[in-house]
Amino acid sequence: MARIAITGGIASGKSLFASALARLGMEILDADDVTHRLEAPGGKAVPELVRGFGREILSEDGGIDRGKLGKRVFASVAERERLNLILHPLVRAEIETWMAKPGRSVKAVVIPLLYECGWAEDWEVVICLVSSEETQIRRMVCTRGYSEEEARRRIASQMPAAEKAARAQMVVQNDGDEAALLREADRVFAELISRYGR
Repeated sequence: MARIAITGGIASGKSLFASALARLGMEILDADDVTHRLEAPGGKAVPELVRGFGREILSEDGGIDRGKLGKRVFASVAERERLNLILHPLVRAEIETWMAKPGRSVKAVVIPLLYECGWAEDWEVVICLVSSEETQIRRMVCTRGYSEEEARRRIASQMPAAEKAARAQMVVQNDGDEAALLREADRVFAELISRYGR
């Protein structure tokens, strides 16, 4: 089985690209979905996150209020590092459990912080999506409701997109429309299937 990682900067189109690959028949897991499950009511990460950040990050249902936690960790490098020390081992364990299950010849995991986590060596192919900073900011302001200042802060908290692209085996430029990205997904899927089979 080929292990594929999909990464890239925030608002670079990773989820849409991965959804297109899934429709084409590739098995996909999104690390953000794993994180959401870990932070949901009863999730494995909740007790440790409460110990690390206090009960004020809890939502009414007993899960983690991602908005409250996000404001704290994106305003402080130390807080972000503390969060990563808690979450990353749990996320990685869930990914490896999923990878170990029988499946198709190609499985892909969307991991936004692949390089920041130091997980880049675990994959046959890393696909990096890249958008200009202006495009990222526009998407974050228009579709996620961030202020321009908050968007810039979140972009700055990640490794520069050019550095990620330089380390990846495949690069997908995504400054165009959805149709252009879907064409790129078709191209990448065809190349991976020709290399690894179904």
